[in-house]
Amino acid sequence: MAPTLISVKPGFGGLEGPYEQARVVFLGVPLDSTSSYRGGTRFAPSRIREASLNLETHLMSLGVELAEKGGVADLGDLLLSSDLAEDGRRIEEAVGGILADGKLPALLGGEHTLTLFSVRPFGDVYLLQLDAHRDLREEYLGSRVNHATVMRRVLDRLDPGRLIQLGVRSCSSEEEEFARRKGIRSYTTEQLLGDAEGIIREVRREVGSSPVYLTLDLDVLDPAFAPAVTTPEPGGMSTLDLLRILRGLGGLNLKGFDVVEVAPPFDTGATAFAAARAIYELLGVLL
Repeated sequence: MAPTLISVKPGFGGLEGPYEQARVVFLGVPLDSTSSYRGGTRFAPSRIREASLNLETHLMSLGVELAEKGGVADLGDLLLSSDLAEDGRRIEEAVGGILADGKLPALLGGEHTLTLFSVRPFGDVYLLQLDAHRDLREEYLGSRVNHATVMRRVLDRLDPGRLIQLGVRSCSSEEEEFARRKGIRSYTTEQLLGDAEGIIREVRREVGSSPVYLTLDLDVLDPAFAPAVTTPEPGGMSTLDLLRILRGLGGLNLKGFDVVEVAPPFDTGATAFAAARAIYELLGVLL
């Protein structure tokens, strides 16, 4: 049964079909309540969908025609409140419902805080984080639950050995010390781009056949390629670098993913299109 509390705004890539026949189920999560610099992530699900409708569904990189694959449904956007705890409950319930139906949740954020709630129904999963920031602060601006602390809060429940960070290039000294003490595996942008194939091989060897949840923060890209994110960080990878990395994840036991931190009020369209294209690449290796 499809999750409740959904508004009708479906349409990722024009690929959507019946929920009952879908393998991948899109759900917009317009969470926009803890941003500390730029806001507007609540508009991202609709902008990413709009961009997806203007991309070709044939992936030259993989020789795949997504329109012929089928297996995609779009439930629209989750209806959220003004209370973060209640919104977290709704996110967790909706994702859990999609999982219970044997389908793969694909979340269109929304700010990164949503991952704290969306990953819970997966249990002891590997969390693969593509992000410019570690997001491991104990608290930020007086709050323990926000976009800068989201991975720290995830690790309140998840074994730190299950978190793998890719593309990080910014953190506080507190986060650096915490990551070192907990043995969190992380690869900077320079490390990743210097030996992407080798690092992806390491990740695949570590993860094996275990279930994986992928969280993609668009600020992993350099601001030249994705300027409209909530906290842009210079020194990132290109869109092509990201697509190659995502392609390299094919064969992992991916059970769910989210794409977060797109801020449409600051966008010319480039960031939403980068997000949609990244999702197409993921669909290409999933379907």
